[in-house]
Parts: sequence; C-alpha cells; structure tokens
Amino acid sequence: MAFFKSSFQFVRCFSNFGVSRIPQLSLLNHQLTLNKRVCGDSALPTTASFSTSTTRFGLDEFFDDAENWPKGSVKVGRPWRLDELRIKSNSDLHKLWYVLLKERNMLLTMEEHYIQESELFPSPERIFKVEESMENILDVVKERDIAFNLLETGKTGQPEKVTIRNFLGLKYERTVEEHSVPQSMNRLFNLLHPKYDKYFVRFINLYEEKKRKEQSKENKRINQYRKRMVEKFPHLKNHEEFKKREKVDRY
Repeated sequence: MAFFKSSFQFVRCFSNFGVSRIPQLSLLNHQLTLNKRVCGDSALPTTASFSTSTTRFGLDEFFDDAENWPKGSVKVGRPWRLDELRIKSNSDLHKLWYVLLKERNMLLTMEEHYIQESELFPSPERIFKVEESMENILDVVKERDIAFNLLETGKTGQPEKVTIRNFLGLKYERTVEEHSVPQSMNRLFNLLHPKYDKYFVRFINLYEEKKRKEQSKENKRINQYRKRMVEKFPHLKNHEEFKKREKVDRY
C-alpha cells in the first residue's frame, strides 16, 4: 500500500513542473476531419472506425517472457542511481516511473504464480532493485519539488510535524496528514488516538521533572569530565572540536 500511495504522490508532484496528463487529440481531430470528408454531413458514427488506445497483448504483459520461465536465475542489471536520475528531465522521470511500475506489477504477479505452483521464483532480487529505483525517483522528484516551492513560496511544501500528546499524556511527533473526514466525525481516528485524561496531568508533571533532573545530572557529569580532560591535556582547550562541545545547555 505504501507504493500505491507513493505513486499518487509522484503524479501529484509533477503538477508543479507542467507535465500534462491531457491526452493528445491531434489524431482524433484528424480522423474526425477525414470521416467528415468521406461520409459528408451524414449522421454516421465517426468514432467506430478507429481507436486511440495502445496495442493490447491481453494478460501476457503481466507475466515474464516465456523463455525465462524454466530458468533458475535471470540476469538483471543494477537499480537506477540518484546521480543518473538527477540529470534526467521531468518528462523522462515520468515515463521511467511507469515503466518501473509496470515491471514491478509483472514481477509481483510472477512471484504469486510461483508461490501457487510451489516453485522457487527465479532472481527475487529483481523486485527489490525495481523498488529501489522507484524510491530513488521519488527522492529526486522530492528534491525538485522542495527547490521549486522554496523558490516560489519560501517554504518546502512538505508535510509539517507537530508535537502532540498520546493517551498517556506523553509528547511525541506526528506528521500532519490529510483526512477526508473531520476529526470530530472520524470514529476510527478518535479510537486510535484518544485524548489523555486530566487525571494524568499530575503524573505528567512529575515525569517531566524527573527527566529534567536526569538531564541536569548528565550535563554536570559531562562538564566535570571535560574539566578533568583539560587539566590533563591542556592543548585540548584550544581545539576547535572541543570548543564546539565545551558548553552544555543546563536546565
């Protein structure tokens, strides 16, 4: 499911770079003009004599080549690297993504077929190489999307992280996500993310006080250790790396 979500994010990212998803209508207009010249102004159907779809091969595209079926292993190359993908245009990345997506669907279909036949799937590392290439494409598109948003709006445009409390009142970070149902009406979300009771406030304060004391003790221990090191090795006092870590924040 993560890759289906990534596929949607990938197509959505390309909207900033002007990659159009509108099908080309030049062939359709040409055929309609030709039918009008041949048939005149009659009410004959003008779309039954041609098709704008690509050539279909049935379900064969979901399976590997027949010559690879009896083989115990299939020779494959390495995945696409980030440096190789960065020099490609947005249109090329868009096309390469769907080539890899089609290849991944084929490999998953073949893997399921071999499992049903109780046989070993040849070269299962092909799936991981394809997924690695797809992840690299997502990283490159994310880099370009961040650069574009920083140039236009001054913000990265990435989902923000907020600090909230769980059902025990402990703080943690969570990435903001879009939901089709408001939080007040989302029963599943409220069931998985219940609010903590006011009774826990007392224990939350005690817990945070305990963490502050532990951190303060750790800072004192580090400072004392550094003082002993400076007394033993005076040359460390002028060391750049030592100066960066010389002071520790205290509560």
